[in-house]
Amino acid sequence: MMARKTKEDSQKTRDAILDGAEQVFLAKGIANATMADIADAAQVSRGAVYGHYENKLQVCQAMIDRAFALDALRFPPPGASACETLLQAALYYLAQFLEPGSPQRVYQILYLKCEQTEENRGVLRRREQADRMTVHYARRQLRRAVLQQELPAGLDIGLTADYLVSLFIGLYELLEQNPQALPRCERILRGALSGLPHAAGFLLHVPPEAP
Repeated sequence: MMARKTKEDSQKTRDAILDGAEQVFLAKGIANATMADIADAAQVSRGAVYGHYENKLQVCQAMIDRAFALDALRFPPPGASACETLLQAALYYLAQFLEPGSPQRVYQILYLKCEQTEENRGVLRRREQADRMTVHYARRQLRRAVLQQELPAGLDIGLTADYLVSLFIGLYELLEQNPQALPRCERILRGALSGLPHAAGFLLHVPPEAP
């Protein structure tokens, strides 16, 4: 029983440290934050922080891991429409942008408070990995949409995925300016997806027009 309590207490301390790190990194950026800042924000001793993490970048990596684990997606089952799955995934992440919580704070840190420095190289790689995963996810769903005949067989998967991800980033910026624009974002996404079968520019082989 005592071992179980100790494990639970240790987890509470780690959570407090990561909560504090989110506050500090968001306020100061990663480069300007210190382990002392994190300890103060977490309301624990510096020794407690060093007892769990060797340095602030280890704290940052653990903070990212926790946010990504909390970011559990519940999309339609594999047999569902691939285009609808893409839409729901995009809407999920756009909603996360508006909802205060750990995922929102960590994404803001990754994209707004992670300076381009040698020290932050590991964290920047995590951000690049997240970007690649987004593109890979879009490509996977687009391939599934082609197999399900929701989209034409001649679709340029790579170009279409890049287009959708760029559109998604633009919608993030729109929400940053106007948090009430989520319904408009949904209409834009639905319009983009519904227009793909008719967009000749996204087809690898565009058949010639009939004379």
